[in-house]
Amino acid sequence: MSSFFTLLLWAWLMASSFIVSGHMVAFASPIATSAFRFLLALLILFPVLLFSWQRAGLSKAEQFQTLFSSGQRIFHYVVISGALVGFFIGLFVALQSTTPLNTSVLYTLVPLMGVFIAKVWLKEAAPLWRIVGFVLGSIGAVVVLLSTQPYDDLQWHSGDYLFLGACFLLALHVVSVQKWGRSLGALSGAFMIMLFGTLWLLPVALIWGELSQVQWLSQDFWVTILYLTVFTTLFTFVLQQRLVMTAGASRLLAFSYTIPVWVALFTALTQSRLLSLVDWPFASGIVFLSVALFLIDGNLSKVKITDGSNSTEK
Repeated sequence: MSSFFTLLLWAWLMASSFIVSGHMVAFASPIATSAFRFLLALLILFPVLLFSWQRAGLSKAEQFQTLFSSGQRIFHYVVISGALVGFFIGLFVALQSTTPLNTSVLYTLVPLMGVFIAKVWLKEAAPLWRIVGFVLGSIGAVVVLLSTQPYDDLQWHSGDYLFLGACFLLALHVVSVQKWGRSLGALSGAFMIMLFGTLWLLPVALIWGELSQVQWLSQDFWVTILYLTVFTTLFTFVLQQRLVMTAGASRLLAFSYTIPVWVALFTALTQSRLLSLVDWPFASGIVFLSVALFLIDGNLSKVKITDGSNSTEK
């Protein structure tokens, strides 16, 4: 039960990221914002990680050396963080030739992509009822999105091909954490992702981030970026590391279906129009999502997961 509420907390924080990130456009480009979020989160997490080692009576020098003692582990985290950064870059570039609504709809395919990757790569069992659950989840998330946004201009754009590739990278990121991240704790794993993610993003930001346009002196810039850094980068990364290891990548991806619901509720609440959500399209979307989560999450504990080298019960 505790993992259920932790998953909900992760989904809520992810939803708040979508909402708050929209306010950052007035202060910095998306690429500059992403790079600064990763860098600031890394600088905050590093002393926290050192303190956790000290509290556990471990040698900080030895633990830090252990993190980078394996070339294979470094390669794994270069790929893990690279896939995540690739998603962000793909999103930003795609939005130049498509719409936010299109990307929101296509984003609902990420869990299905994750199921496919896990099936091929991790040899993860995928019973029919789970596949049905993920399909219903995608349908429900799309119904919720379309019930809360005008969709007269919903059509295929050239940027949608690019964003499909970006979504695949995001699904690959989550599954690769499950595959390769078992040797590290949540804090250490999040630190490695932020470190290599920062190294991926910094040169991109220096070239295409329009850093001269960043509103460094604006108080709203710092309030917003600190929220994004602490709550929707640090917390979500650590939670994601822990959840992927304890609940599994498929379960985490399944709960991403609830993100459009939290976005819709928060937006309606701030605009004092909660009653606008009381209609059959939104309600039917919630029903689809509820059935999907029951099929996926309610029975996932019975599924045996195999990663090719060992197996665990999720």
